[in-house]
Amino acid sequence: MRDYQRKKNNKYILPSAVYHQTIWTIRDYYRMKEEADAILTESSAALDGMPHGNNTPDIVFRKAVRREKIITKITAIDTALSDIPDEYQKPIWKNILYGTPFPIYADRSTYGRNKAKFIANVAERLGLYDDF
Repeated sequence: MRDYQRKKNNKYILPSAVYHQTIWTIRDYYRMKEEADAILTESSAALDGMPHGNNTPDIVFRKAVRREKIITKITAIDTALSDIPDEYQKPIWKNILYGTPFPIYADRSTYGRNKAKFIANVAERLGLYDDF
């Protein structure tokens, strides 16, 4: 599947690397949600009964930090998706994740404009690009 960024009539043009990084972060959405849920239920490493040094890392703190990073990305995607009109959210989401074509009840340029806005909004919320 080819990832194409609109060049004409697009005020949300991103650098190529930022655009692709944002697209793949959005595509990673469901895996990130599963990982965030799995962090809550995963158990700590099994203790072997042997004494270790005093600089034992705080496992709970590391899990909390890792989960917070994931939740930040998920929240950025959810918030950016809620900023586009409701009737375009599902088609744009399916187009980015699965490459499905847009439905015909609105013009293709309308979808393209909202898709570009969504991707740029996600990039901005993730701190990848701040020129908007």
